[in-house]
Amino acid sequence: MKKEKIDLASELLLRLKDLGPKFLEHRLESKNASFLSEENVSQLIESGVFKACQPKRVGGFELPFGAQTSAGAEIAKFCGSSGWIASVLGTHHWMLGKFSFEAQDDIWSKNPSAVVASAFASEDEKVKTLKDGYEISGTWLYASGIHLCDWIIILSRIPKGNSAPEMRFMLVPKCDLKIIDTWKTIGLRATGSHNIKIKKAFVPKYRTISHKEINKLDTPGTKNNPKSVYRMPMSGIINYCVAAPALGMAEGALEAFTKDMSPRTSIFSQKIANNPTLQLRTSESSAEIDCARLLYDSDLSKIKASVKKNKSLTLNDLAKIKRNASYIGELSKRATSRLASAMGARGLSEKNLVHLANSDINAACSHVSMVWDSCSLPHGMAKLGVLTEESLGP
Repeated sequence: MKKEKIDLASELLLRLKDLGPKFLEHRLESKNASFLSEENVSQLIESGVFKACQPKRVGGFELPFGAQTSAGAEIAKFCGSSGWIASVLGTHHWMLGKFSFEAQDDIWSKNPSAVVASAFASEDEKVKTLKDGYEISGTWLYASGIHLCDWIIILSRIPKGNSAPEMRFMLVPKCDLKIIDTWKTIGLRATGSHNIKIKKAFVPKYRTISHKEINKLDTPGTKNNPKSVYRMPMSGIINYCVAAPALGMAEGALEAFTKDMSPRTSIFSQKIANNPTLQLRTSESSAEIDCARLLYDSDLSKIKASVKKNKSLTLNDLAKIKRNASYIGELSKRATSRLASAMGARGLSEKNLVHLANSDINAACSHVSMVWDSCSLPHGMAKLGVLTEESLGP
């Protein structure tokens, strides 16, 4: 019988699924470290997860958008921080497929395994426009995985007189920044999402792309390539890089919960699984997680189809995708919180995966791309006929 050939994206998921228990083991050993263990970092790099959506011309696999987020969700079942890093940093490599070939070569021509972080929020930012680039200074916040990265994408706001500043993404090498140890959190601690400081660093213009341009189909990295996997907007879609690991954490929590609770007995030697209240909590949480998975799979199919058919997603499509990504976070948070509260005193161990996932999901849902109150508004505006490109947000 001929062995069925599986695609590279599926092979990557299987590889990470096999590594999952090791990710959890290393996570539990590292306790409260504010960065991933060396073992988890090396396994992530060796797995090829960061190359999933990296351009093929610079050593990547150039898989469709979603290969990296699905990989992150798989890892997050065992270690939320590792899943977050895989999905978020893997998405940066997809973003870089929209940058100029020169910028891509600066990162990967000498080291195809180089990894790129990002930081979009800033304080005390100063940008000076020069003839062939920009001089930048300031502090940028929450650079997940910065310790293991060689480069970072920052978002700068360039003054335009009385007009609104131009938002421009810029690539900065690690040698031009200083890491500030600021990430002391109760959730996703090992993501090492520290702040960075930059002082009078020069960024050549070819290593930048405007926020407006990166949301177009044709960018410096996609021109003359109508079948490019990078030929889609960024806004709305990028929210899935944080929604996916949240979903994975919830799926991992449900599996750990049922495995732990099913054989347990009460102090009266009665099987706890026979308790109707526990059965109800389990069923309700599993329904929310199933709904979140359906939303995720449906949107990924829509995103991939838009590229395959060379048909741009509409503004209303993007608003709905942004809503769905945030709602996946809401569903994951509700489901996992319910499971954590149903575990009783035995679930309070600092190594209990359900409680770890609960803390990590709450941290994930604090990300600007997951805040329901703001991320749900554009879809409501679309339904009411008042959505504009600006109101969709970054």
